[in-house]
Amino acid sequence: DESVDDYPSHGRRRKGALCAYGTYLCCYGCACCWCVFLALGAFTFALLRNYDCNSAALEGVPAPFNDELLPKQVQLRERIYTWQVQFTKLIDVYDMNDQHLGYFYDMNFLWFMRFGFSDKDDRIWFEAKRPWFYGASSIGEWWGRYRNHEEHYYLNRCDASGGSLGGTYYIDEDMSIRPWWCQMHCMKILDLTHVLKPNLPTPVARVHFNYTLEWYYGGFETRKGWNMLMEEPGTKMPDGSYVSSNKMIAFAQQHFALQQRALSWQGNFYISRWLVDVKVEEPGLPNWVIVFMAALDDIDEASHHSQGH
Repeated sequence: DESVDDYPSHGRRRKGALCAYGTYLCCYGCACCWCVFLALGAFTFALLRNYDCNSAALEGVPAPFNDELLPKQVQLRERIYTWQVQFTKLIDVYDMNDQHLGYFYDMNFLWFMRFGFSDKDDRIWFEAKRPWFYGASSIGEWWGRYRNHEEHYYLNRCDASGGSLGGTYYIDEDMSIRPWWCQMHCMKILDLTHVLKPNLPTPVARVHFNYTLEWYYGGFETRKGWNMLMEEPGTKMPDGSYVSSNKMIAFAQQHFALQQRALSWQGNFYISRWLVDVKVEEPGLPNWVIVFMAALDDIDEASHHSQGH
């Protein structure tokens, strides 16, 4: 029989193929290890965030702005790093004099889903969570809420104080308003309810989200610029219709800035900006809840990727 030694070129080819295959496996293994490292990093970060909301960390720290935590007028600025290496969505909060007050963050990893606010010294003051089972009472109701991306959250402060500005706030989307065919990036209405004492819910606001198109690059690209109108609760009629109060509490408007990507040929990021203006300070509806509503919409809409056309 003829051996490989009788045909040196064949042996060299076989060795070259084995070498190339080994290199491929090595690169593939390194890529898998890197992915596992990133996943574990995100998981660890989520766990750490999950246990940071506690009253002990805020003992002896005066609540800012007379227990309101945030002023009546603020700017929200999305924070995106040049290379986009970040495990959480960050939205910085500034007052109207460009003084940095803190930031909103989201924690949306596997079953860990909550949003919160941290001051500039990294002390977390309040967090929002999705209720277990989306707050549904049956599998059918849960599936409908999950499929339609319905908004259901409850919001709590992390400090033990708060008085009438504390308690639990429930945020629930009114699905009777949203068209059945719209599931993402929809105009929507949220009802905001305050529970200061158990089993005593008090409606405090009705929040409308709508948008207009903003034009960029000479009209060749558009973005949805959202706005938030918060009003006092209206009246729900026996036939299911709703009569608005037409009494404004707050208004917020989103716009966009452009930020250069790491490599110039990649173009620009669209960076979200919000201006939030509390018109009337209502009892039982503090500024921190109102500002959170605008930040929640920004985080939620951004989680569904691009809004451009």
